[in-house]
Amino acid sequence: MHKKLIHFLWVLIVFVVIAGIIWAYKKYQRPLIWTMVNVNYSPQQGDAHLLQTNMGKNILIDTGHLDPAKNALLPFLQARGIKKLDIVFITHPHKDHYAGLLPILDSGIKINAVYFNVPNRQICDAEIPWGCDYDEILRYHTILKERGVKIDEAKAGLEFQIGLGSHLKILYAFDGVNTPVGRTDINDLSLIMLLKHGSNTALFTGDLNAKIGEYLAKEGQQLKVDILKFPHHGTEGAAPDSFFTAASPSVVMVPSPALLWCSERSARMRKWVEDRNLPTYVNGFSGHIQVKMLRNTFQITHEKNGVQLPTPHCQVN
Repeated sequence: MHKKLIHFLWVLIVFVVIAGIIWAYKKYQRPLIWTMVNVNYSPQQGDAHLLQTNMGKNILIDTGHLDPAKNALLPFLQARGIKKLDIVFITHPHKDHYAGLLPILDSGIKINAVYFNVPNRQICDAEIPWGCDYDEILRYHTILKERGVKIDEAKAGLEFQIGLGSHLKILYAFDGVNTPVGRTDINDLSLIMLLKHGSNTALFTGDLNAKIGEYLAKEGQQLKVDILKFPHHGTEGAAPDSFFTAASPSVVMVPSPALLWCSERSARMRKWVEDRNLPTYVNGFSGHIQVKMLRNTFQITHEKNGVQLPTPHCQVN
């Protein structure tokens, strides 16, 4: 009887192990879905990127400005039945990246944790007209705490396993004061984040500007990726061409209204992708843009029948 029990237990253990391997393999084969949510309505631009992992986690990188968050991001999340965001990253403290936090909270969607660095006050106050409001940022932090949301500091080197075979790493996070290039503006506080799923890679750059962008082009590590999210909505002031060359993407994603992307402010970035004939996806043309990352490849689809850029004369259909 004792031998039969031992034999049964061994069979049970082998069955459980095999079942676990099959379960993990099926999960592993599921894609990671990244949607560059369209929170770009002229004249406002913004960033909002939803990552849905094969382990059921929902990660949001930036939230867009207040009204686009109410009118576009929130309906997008609700239409997909998202009731919880495991992590929200605010790449830097400009309103078109953080102001959508409150509509999300007010909607009843639970947020487990937010990575949202408080900037140096002097640097922030120098940019009040452009969307850095120190007192408002502190108020957002207070509201988050009052509603039971954990607030963490985003630091370079932090790595998150967000799914089977999926990792998100903060490569760089500068404070604007103690940097290798001296004092910078708010945009150069942007978190530089590397997403890996299987063999696929993508780089999130916030609104990375010229000072830190030039430094990273020379000294940065792990910048070469398949997909580059263009910084600063593809407009001038963004990182130099040398940074884009260091990233060497095969696809470019641009969170920008069509008119802004087609304006003189974006001429340098348009020329860079056009010279390389790179597939370039812009919210203002294509609406919500989805990247489906499989193990060894990715597929891009978009909401509208809008054209894929670059296009002759930046014609908007």
